[in-house]
Amino acid sequence: PPPFIGRIVDRIREAGGRPFLTDTNTLYRGTRHDCIDHIATAARHGFGPEAVRAPIVIADGLLGENYATISAEGKHFSSLRIAGSIHRADSLVVVSHVKGHLLFGFGGAIKNLGMGCSDPAGKQQMHADVRPKVKAKKCTGCGSCVEVCPAGAASLLPPASPEQTSSARIDLNECIGCAQCVTTCPVEAIPIQWGRSAELVQEKTAEYALGVYGPKRGRCTFFNFLINITPECDCMDHNDVSIVADIGILAAGDPVAIDQASMDLINSAPPLPDTRLPEGETGDKFAAIHGHSWEPVMKYSEAIGLGSRKYELIKV
Repeated sequence: PPPFIGRIVDRIREAGGRPFLTDTNTLYRGTRHDCIDHIATAARHGFGPEAVRAPIVIADGLLGENYATISAEGKHFSSLRIAGSIHRADSLVVVSHVKGHLLFGFGGAIKNLGMGCSDPAGKQQMHADVRPKVKAKKCTGCGSCVEVCPAGAASLLPPASPEQTSSARIDLNECIGCAQCVTTCPVEAIPIQWGRSAELVQEKTAEYALGVYGPKRGRCTFFNFLINITPECDCMDHNDVSIVADIGILAAGDPVAIDQASMDLINSAPPLPDTRLPEGETGDKFAAIHGHSWEPVMKYSEAIGLGSRKYELIKV
């Protein structure tokens, strides 16, 4: 919430810093797809300079043209496209709302660093292995996927008979893997054909996170807000009630440790009734909701040197 961000801004300024709020433009269409709509959206949500006492700078420019290309030595990438204003900033304070996520199982500091700090082309590179497919029997032909697809890969097929309705199709040759059609479909007729897609996207995002964090190691700090812990990501236009009660706010200098601690706390918390969680679920809560594990991003992040999954939890 903006008042919390305002307190962080004040402390940075007291320490001699010159803080600005930042984000990057999205790959999918919406009100964060370009700088102008993005800043207007931030203001509508209460993140104006009057409330947070800092200006907003969309880090990759008006249309995603402000980026820095840096070299990498990862399994998936030899170069990365990092949003220019983030790459050139002296340090980072990464503030993340921990919640569920369709691709990652959950979203926290690592996802915020990797996916959140790249330009739209970098986001497309990370999503490239996602391949959605329409279930024709569930499709109602509403056309919502056609309206939101940024690549023009979705289209409506005419009905085969007067008794049938139109059905959507997705041209995988044109699909860029952003999964916006999946999140938009009102009848859940477009499940992702996972295979290894989720694991690959997680690994690619970890490599991007290292590209952002590596040059600033020792000059970053992380806050994970474990409040309103919803099953879906904030980027979606719908959600559901929290799966566990509010836990608190974590702070750390290691993005892997803070995400691991976040998931351990969520999984050890008593589940709330009448949520998306399967009845009687006592194990990995987000894996039970989304059908795949968040473990790959944690294992790979630790393996490439982004951080450590070991931590000491100090309660304040």
